Amino acid sequence: MDDLESLVRLNLSGMVGSALLRRLCEQFELNRIHRLSRRELERVEGIGPLTSKAIVEAGDPGREIELADRHGIRILPCGGPDYPPALRTLYDHPILLYRRGETGDADTLALGIVGSRECTEYGRRQAARFGQELARLRISVVSGLARGTDTAAHRGALKAPEGRTIAFLGSGLRRVYPPENARLLDEISERGAAFSEFPLESAPETANFPRRNRLISGLSLGVLVVEAAERSGALITADWALEQGRDVFCLPGSIESPLSRGCHRLIKQGAKLVEEPADILEEIPAFASLVNPPVALTPLERAVARSLSQRPVDAESIAAGTRLPASCVVRALRALVAKGIAAGDAEERYGLAPAAAAATRSGK
Repeated sequence: MDDLESLVRLNLSGMVGSALLRRLCEQFELNRIHRLSRRELERVEGIGPLTSKAIVEAGDPGREIELADRHGIRILPCGGPDYPPALRTLYDHPILLYRRGETGDADTLALGIVGSRECTEYGRRQAARFGQELARLRISVVSGLARGTDTAAHRGALKAPEGRTIAFLGSGLRRVYPPENARLLDEISERGAAFSEFPLESAPETANFPRRNRLISGLSLGVLVVEAAERSGALITADWALEQGRDVFCLPGSIESPLSRGCHRLIKQGAKLVEEPADILEEIPAFASLVNPPVALTPLERAVARSLSQRPVDAESIAAGTRLPASCVVRALRALVAKGIAAGDAEERYGLAPAAAAATRSGK
C-alpha cells in the first residue's frame, strides 16, 4: 500500500488528524499502519478502543481513490505540493483534503465571510455586497456553502468579473449539502475551488461543521462575521480565527435583532466594526498592493481623496474638513475627477468614483 492509499485509509476511519498521525509515524512506517493490530495501535498515545477499532475497520482506499478520479476530484495529502500552505500551519490540520476546482497563489489573499443560515434580508444583502466588492479587488472569498450568509457571499463573489471564491464543506464532495446548492458548487469549482476533509460520500453530520470552520478561518487572512446569534456557528469560526491569529471583523446590526447579538458581543470584545470593505482592507497589510490607486496622486490630491466618500459633498465642506484652502481643494478635485478617483455632479458636489472607493480609503 503506497502513502496516498495509507492516508486515505486512515482518513476513512474518521479518527486520525495530523497530530495523531505524527505520533503513529514516530513508531511505525506509514504504509504498515493498516496491518497493525488493535493492541499495537493502542500503544500509541491518544489511541483507545474506539480509535483503534475505527482504524482497523476503515473502508477501502482503492475505491475512494477511484471514485475521486472518476469525478474529477483531487486528493491532496498534507505533505504534497498542492496542499494549501496556510492550512499546513494549523496544529491539527487534515491529513488530506479533497478538492474540486483549482487554487493558486492568488488564493493566498483570501477573506472568510460567515454568518447565520437563517439570515435576514439585510444580512443576505451585505454578504453579497462584501463578497462582490472584495472579489472585484482580487481577494478570494472563503465560506462554507451553507444556506443564508454563506450562499450570498459565494454568489456575490461570482458576480465580480474574474472573482474567485472557495467553499469548505461539512460533508463529502459527493454529498453536497445543502442539496439545493449543487449547482452553486459547480460554479464555485469553475471559478475557484471546493474543499472537504471528509470522505467523498460523508453525510453532513452536525459534528462536522465546527471542524470545517477552522479551515475557513485557517485559509483566510481575516474573517468577517455578517450576522450571528449568541450561539451561532459563525462565532465558532470567529473563535478559530482568533486562536489562529487572524483578524475578526463584524457588521453592526439592529439592537432589536437576535441575529446581531453575536456580532455586537464580538465588537465589545475587540473585533473591528466594519461598514464597508475599505474598513477591512486598511487593517490587513497583505491587501495593500490590491488597493493602491492605479494612478499616481500628489500629496494634496491624496489628502483630498481621503476626505471623500460615496456620499457627494461640495468643495467648501471638504475645505472646512481638511483645513485646506478652498482654491487648492477645487484644483485637487478637478485633478481627481480627471484621474478617475472622484466623480462630480451637476451641483458641483464630489464623491469617490465607485471603482476607486475602496482604493483611496485605504491609501496611506
